Amino acid sequence: MKKSVFLSNFLIFFFPLYFFTTCTRELTVYASFRQIERGRWKQDQEYTCEVLLEDSILLHHIDITGRFKYTYPFDSLSLAVTVTAPSGGSFCDTLSFGLTNSRHQLWGEFRFPYCSGVRFTEKGVWRFSFCHNMEEETLHGVTAIGVFIEVQ
Repeated sequence: MKKSVFLSNFLIFFFPLYFFTTCTRELTVYASFRQIERGRWKQDQEYTCEVLLEDSILLHHIDITGRFKYTYPFDSLSLAVTVTAPSGGSFCDTLSFGLTNSRHQLWGEFRFPYCSGVRFTEKGVWRFSFCHNMEEETLHGVTAIGVFIEVQ
């Protein structure tokens, strides 16, 4: 009898505790943003965001984020993104994002999916470097660029 009461009390106490700690797990979020001086981004200017990642097991989702003034003259943004691991290895990717809604109105901020299911195989500081690939030498109206990472 004592054994079943103990087991019953154990389950009543620990099951809700286990349930709430596993089901309410927050997504770990890493974010890094760089302000672009006076909203003028020259083609030869590289903006680098650094993110300290200490989890080399879980999968992550990466978004590219940015801010624009409503005077930004284009409806898209083309970027070269270089991702550099803590050991120095790197790869480059070219991206293009549409920046208008269905009524062709420019968004003031954006957050676009870049990669899902990413496992950062090295612990340490990862660098995300951005250059624009637009035809204009200087982009006017881009005020910030960055990266947003969360655990899947």
